[in-house]
Parts: sequence; structure tokens; C-alpha cells
Amino acid sequence: MTGILRVDSYNQTIQAIRNATAQAGLGYILRIQDKKETMVKVNNKDVEGIATSFLKGMGIQVFTPDGYTGFASTDRIEPLIAGNLVELACKLAKKVQEKQGENNKAIYKLSPTRERSILKLKYPYGSLDLNEIEKRLKEVNSELTELDPRLSVRTVFRVVDEEWRIARQDGTDSSFMTPRSFIYNIFTAKERGKTITTDSNLPGSDLSILIQPDLVRKLKIKSIAAAKLALNLLTARPIKSGSYKMVVDYALAKGLAHEAFGHAAETDGMESSILGKNGKMRLGEKVAADIVSIVDGPLEGDYAYQPISANGIKRETVHIVKDGILRAGLADLFSAEAAGVPLTGAGRVETCHFLPLARMSNIRIEVKDPVLVEKEFEEITPEIIYKKLLHSGLIRENEEVLYLTGYQGGQVNPASGKFVFNCSGIYRLGETALLYQPAIFSGNVLSALNSIVAGIGPLKTDAMGTCGKMFQGVPSSGGSHYFLLIDKNPEITIGGEIDE
Repeated sequence: MTGILRVDSYNQTIQAIRNATAQAGLGYILRIQDKKETMVKVNNKDVEGIATSFLKGMGIQVFTPDGYTGFASTDRIEPLIAGNLVELACKLAKKVQEKQGENNKAIYKLSPTRERSILKLKYPYGSLDLNEIEKRLKEVNSELTELDPRLSVRTVFRVVDEEWRIARQDGTDSSFMTPRSFIYNIFTAKERGKTITTDSNLPGSDLSILIQPDLVRKLKIKSIAAAKLALNLLTARPIKSGSYKMVVDYALAKGLAHEAFGHAAETDGMESSILGKNGKMRLGEKVAADIVSIVDGPLEGDYAYQPISANGIKRETVHIVKDGILRAGLADLFSAEAAGVPLTGAGRVETCHFLPLARMSNIRIEVKDPVLVEKEFEEITPEIIYKKLLHSGLIRENEEVLYLTGYQGGQVNPASGKFVFNCSGIYRLGETALLYQPAIFSGNVLSALNSIVAGIGPLKTDAMGTCGKMFQGVPSSGGSHYFLLIDKNPEITIGGEIDE
């Protein structure tokens, strides 16, 4: 692929690393990172902060012939320090060998690759100067702040221009971009001592989210809806706890796919995963309804886009679940074989100063024969969802069905599959929907996946977040169809006021 990257300028450093490791008889993975980012925060019409940061560095992971590894990193990408860096990593590898630590020879089984991924961005980093970014964000924030005097609005904007170059002893030399951006609005509604917080966001890969009219319009629609939700929740009642037939939006579905299932599918955790047995992945077992598939893989233009792994291997699109059956794992170089699954290039890393881990990129739940929806997601009200379900024969008239909207984080036990999620709001569906206060959505992930009845609308995969694992945070995204219908199940509950 044609085009020039900043990381193209480090040929001499790569050659110096190659020479030093060859002389020491070591295998290696070299990771070079060049990143710059800008963040602007506006709070109630005033600029709260502006920050621009830069990160350049390299990390060298060396391997002895027996597969013992050592790692060293630096903020300098220079040929002159290559020898010292390799020497330090080599000392650590030998120390691991002396202590009879873990070893792995998987790196010596790879074939060389020379991948290159350069995205053509419409409005790349630097397309707007800081003054113009500040001006546009203040306009966004001011318009939202003026919706209602009970509202306080904080707007956060971040844009990242990031490049990577991965080299190995087998001749692999791969380069790629991972650009990303977002606008995040946080709404706080206050009245009579009660405070409610909601949010809206728009992810992307460049400055288009501030410039492109259709994207600016989409953010406005999402933000007004989130602001109105916060205001309406000021007078909403709590819901009775119990099990319900429910509809969840794609953001909550992403939370279910990512937190409650995706982490369990990462092959470096099979010893304690609900999807593992004796360290091996339970391939071939039924884990979801027959109509359900779960897919993870990079999508160009996505907030979490990464086409090549941190080990220099092309990242594959993985059908983790296919027609309800567990088919594959998110497998990185050093855990795939032990888990009994093929390597899929799932290794990701926060910066060049860390070692990679098996991680998701964009994970989504796909359902066979979804109900067709003509409108955009942002235009669909709870009343429209009700009519669509009724006309499709998926619910009965006056049947008690709840609609949960907005993912607000949660906790998961990967060993048991039990999850506890928070949502932004809950509606009882009907000709006129009734809003309730947000409550905990909890249960067992396999029960939830087996209770999916239908998907409503096309796939929507831009639910964004940051995935934390082993003290590293990387961008994540995903989703599902606009909505998923989940049947009533005693192992899936909505918390709230106790029904005595």
C-alpha cells in the first residue's frame, strides 16, 4: 500500500536491533510507536482544559533459543541505543531461564510478513487548528447547555494520530495506523436535591466528527435525546425488581458481548474462563441460541481499528460463536497453542512500554433474520420499538416488556459468567412508554445469550469504550443489531425496588 508513515524513518534503528540480536543469537519482536493526540474539554460554555501530548518509543522483546523472554523499552528510537536495549532484555531473559520461568517457542514457528495499512482519512489530525476545534466544541456545548436551565453539560473531545511498526527476526516488517477520535457529552440534571447523569458520544477515526454535517447532526440528535432522558429521569419511579422479557439497545449488547463473553474468549485466560476446561477452550459446545453468532475483528474507520497485531501478525475476523456454537477463540501468539485453538492475531498493547495481551477489537452480536427497520437508530423511540415488535409477532399486545437503553459499565466474573451491568434508563413498552429509573441488569451470560429471541434493525457497531486488562487500556468498540429481544429468564434480572 502506497503512502508515507512517520515510522518509515526508523530503518537504521531496526537494522541496529537486527544486528544486535543476531550477534546474541536471539529471536525478537520490536515494537515502534509514534503517537500524538489532542484533547479539549468544555464545561458549561467555558473551556476547561486543552492538552496536546506526544509519545515516541520502542519496546524490544527478545527470546532465547529455548523460548525464554525478556523485555526492555525506551522513549528514544535511535540506532545508538539498540545494543544496550537488546543487552538489557537479554539479561532479563537469561534470569527467567535461571529461575526456570515460563518459556514459549511460538515465535520461531511464524512465517515472515510484510503488511502495510495506511488509511485515507478525510480530515486527518491537523486539519483544524486548536482555535477552530475550541470554537466548534464551544458551539456544541453552548447549544446543549441552553436546552434547559436544570442542565449542566461537559463536552470532551479527543483525537489521536497513532502509528506502529513491528519487526521480527524472521524478516517481518509491518506498519499500520490506528487513528481515532470521539466527542463525549456528559449531562447532569439537577432539581430539588436530585441529580441524574446521562451521556452521549460520537466516535470516529479523524476530525470528521467535528466537520462533516451528517456526523454533526447525528451527535446533536443523540445528545438532545440523552439530555431529555436526564431531565425526565428526575421524576421517574424505580422499577420492581424481577425477571422480565426485555429489549436492550446495541450499546448494552456490546457490553454483554465484550465484558461478559469476549474476555472469556481470550485464550490467555482459559484456566479461569467459563469457556475453558483444563486450560483448553470448549470448542463445539452450545453457548447461545441457534440464531446467535458473535464476531470480533477490525473494521476500517472504527474507533478501535487495528489491522495488525502487536506481534506483527495480521489480525483476523473471528467467528467466536457461529449459530450458537463456540467455534474459535481470540488467540494471541503465546496462548493459542495451549488453549487448543488456531492463532488469530489477537495481541494488542496500550503502548510500546507494555507486553501484548489477547484482546478484542470490535466485537458484535449478530442474529439471523433480523426484523427490518427503515429509520436510523437515533430516530427510533420506545413507542416505535413497541409497534415494530407487535407487528412482527414477537410480543403480544399489553405484554410486559422492558426496554433498557445505554450501557454505563459493570462487572463480570469470567469464571462463572455472572455479570452486573448498569444502564441509563428503563422503559415499559406500550403505545405510550413509561420511563423508570435506571437499575442493575444482571445474570449469567450463557443464559442471556441462549435467551435472545430476535435482532431488530441492521448492525450498529460504534458503541465505544476503553478495555482495561492487566493495567493496560486499549480502545474498544462493538454492538449488535439496533436492538436485541431477550426472553424472560429467571437467571436474568432487573434490580430496583424490592417487591415485598
